[in-house]
Amino acid sequence: MKKLLPLLFIILVLYGCTDCGPQQELSVRIRFDRTKDSLYLNQIQAIGALDQKVFKEQTEYFNKYQEFSFTGLPISLLADSTTYVFNFNNRTDTLTLFYQRDFYYKENCGFVVDTKRPAKLQETISTFSQVRAEYESYIMEEVTLKGGIGGQGISLNITL
Repeated sequence: MKKLLPLLFIILVLYGCTDCGPQQELSVRIRFDRTKDSLYLNQIQAIGALDQKVFKEQTEYFNKYQEFSFTGLPISLLADSTTYVFNFNNRTDTLTLFYQRDFYYKENCGFVVDTKRPAKLQETISTFSQVRAEYESYIMEEVTLKGGIGGQGISLNITL
C-alpha cells in the first residue's frame, strides 16, 4: 500500500495540471520535403532578430545530422510576421511567415501568449516552390495522463 500512495499522488497531480503555454520564446517547426541531392546550409537569419545564436546552432544541427528539419526557429512577438533567409550552397531563399499574435488572460495562469492563423488569407510569402503552413495553439487544450491535445504551434512543410 505504501508503494501505491506516491503513484496515486503523482497521478492526481498530473491529472489536475493546467497548461499555461510555452515558458520560452515561441518557435516554428520547419520540415523540408526533398527528393534531390543533399543540401548544405551555410546560414539562416531572421530579419530584425537581435540574437542570431539559435540560428547558428540550428544550421550546425541541420548539416551534421542531415535531418532536413528545424524544431525551434523563434518567431517575432513584436510583429505579426517573421522573415527568414536561408543561404544554401547553391541558392538563397526567403520565407515570410504571417500569424496573428494573441495575448489574453487564462484562469490559473495569468496573461499568456499564443498565435493564430493570420486574419488575412496569405499565410506565407516565399521563394521556395511550395510552403504549407499548419496553425495550432501553443497551449494544450486539454491536459491528460497521456499528454494532451494541441500545443504544437506553427508547423511548415517546405518543398524546394
